[in-house]
Amino acid sequence: MTRHGTTSEILLTTTENLSDEILFKTANSFLEDAVKSIPFASLITGSIETYTRFRILKEQKQLLAFIQKTENLDNGFVEKFFKQKSNAEIGLEILGILDQTYLERQARMVGRVTLLLKDKKISKQEFDKYTYIITKLNNHLIDLIDELYLIETNRNDPDFEFDIKNPNMELVNFGFLIEVSSQLYPGTTQISQYKKTDYFDYFYKRIFKDET
Repeated sequence: MTRHGTTSEILLTTTENLSDEILFKTANSFLEDAVKSIPFASLITGSIETYTRFRILKEQKQLLAFIQKTENLDNGFVEKFFKQKSNAEIGLEILGILDQTYLERQARMVGRVTLLLKDKKISKQEFDKYTYIITKLNNHLIDLIDELYLIETNRNDPDFEFDIKNPNMELVNFGFLIEVSSQLYPGTTQISQYKKTDYFDYFYKRIFKDET
C-alpha cells in the first residue's frame, strides 16, 4: 500500500474515532433516558443511529476529498502537516471547517486554500475569510460564480462590466462585486451596476477553479 493510502486510512480512522466519541457517547448518553419514556422508542433510536452513520460517512467523504486534493498538489503534505505539533490547532480548525461543508468541491477548495496558507501566500486572516466564503457556498452560488467569471469586460471602458445588474447580494457580501457609477448617469449610482473585483479573480483562479 502507498504512503498516500496509509495516510488516508489513518486520518479516516481518526475521524471515525472522533465521531464515535462525540456523537455516540455524548448524544446517546444525553438521550438515553428520554428515549425510554417516548412511544416508538426503537424507531427514534434507529433514526438517531441512521443520522449518526450519515454524519460519519459525510465527514469521511469530505476529509478524503481534502486529502486527495492536497496530496495531488503537494505530495506528502498531509502526513507532514498533521504530524507537526505546531500545526495541531490549525489542523483541528481545518477539520471543523470541513465539517461545515457538504460538497466535495468545497473540500477541494479548503485543500487549495490550506496549501496557500502553508506556503505563506496568504495570511491567516485571509485564510479565515476564504474558508468562511467556502462554507457558505452551495450549488446555486457555485453556478453563479462560474457565470460571473465568464462575463467579459467592456473593452471601451474596463472600469465597467457588461450585464452585472441586480446580482445575488451574497456575491457582493463576499467582496466579489463592487458597485460603480452608472454609465448613463456618471458620478451617481442611480442605476446600480457592479464590476468584478481583483479579490474575485484571485479567489476564482487560485481557490475556486476546479482544475488544479
